[in-house]
Amino acid sequence: MKYGSCLLLLATPEDPLAVTKIPMIAEAGYDYAEVSLARIYSLPEREVGEYRDAFDRHGLPVEVFNNAMPRGLTLIGPNSDQTANAAYISRAVLLAQRMGVRLITMSGPNQRSVPPEFLWREGFPQYVEFLKRFSDAAGVAGIELAIEPINDEEHGFIATVSEARRAVDAADCKNVNLIVDTYHFRKQNDSMEDAVKAVRDGKLVHIHHATREKRVYPQEWDREESKAVLLPLLDAGYCGRISVEAYAGAAAQELPAANRLLRALASV
Repeated sequence: MKYGSCLLLLATPEDPLAVTKIPMIAEAGYDYAEVSLARIYSLPEREVGEYRDAFDRHGLPVEVFNNAMPRGLTLIGPNSDQTANAAYISRAVLLAQRMGVRLITMSGPNQRSVPPEFLWREGFPQYVEFLKRFSDAAGVAGIELAIEPINDEEHGFIATVSEARRAVDAADCKNVNLIVDTYHFRKQNDSMEDAVKAVRDGKLVHIHHATREKRVYPQEWDREESKAVLLPLLDAGYCGRISVEAYAGAAAQELPAANRLLRALASV
C-alpha cells in the first residue's frame, strides 16, 4: 500500500499549485503527492520543471495526476474537436512523463459541455473511442488511466461505479480502469457491492479519501466512518494507492494525523 496527499484542494488563489504545501506533505510522511493535470496543462516548460524540482527537493515523488481535463476540452457531442483532443492526449502523456506520474485519474464527460438535448447514449461511443486513443498513447509510456465517478450534483455523465465500469469494459484496454473517491461515493449513495466487485476483478486501481462531512482530511474522530467505507475494499484485496483528496485547515497538524489514521486502518 502507498499513501499520498493530493494538492488540488490544498491550493489557494495565492498559491494555485499548492507549492507551499509540498514540504508539509513530505514532513507528514506521505509516500507520494498527487497533482492537478489541468492546473499545469498550460504552464511553460520552465515552470513545469520548477514545479517538479520543488517535489524533488523534498524527496516527494509525484505518482498521480487528477483533475485531468482542462477547461474548454469537449470530449463528446457536436462540438467535440478531435484535433484538440489528440493534442490534449499528447500533452497529458508528456506532462506525466515530465513529472514522473504513473497514473492519470479523470472524471467522465461533463453534462455542461454538451447541448441540453444531447443524450449520453449518443456520446458514449465517442467517449469510448477517446479512451482507446488515450490508452494507446499512455500505454506506450507505461501510464495507467482511471475513470472517476463524480456525484450527480457536479453534472458528470458518469456518477457511479457501475457507469464507470461500463466505460472501462467497453474500452477493453488493460491500462484503463477505475477509481473510487469515497466523498463522491457516499454523496451518491453508490453501491459498495459494485466497488468490491471492481476490487476482486482487478479493476479498482486507485482510491481518493476524505471525510463525508465537509470533505476534510480524516482525523481520529472520523475513524469509524473511514473504516466503514475503506475496510470493505481493503478486505476484498485492494492494495494499491490511497490519496487523501480533501481540504485542510491546520495542514501541519491534519496531514500527518490523516496519514497515521489510514495506515492504522490498513493494518487492522
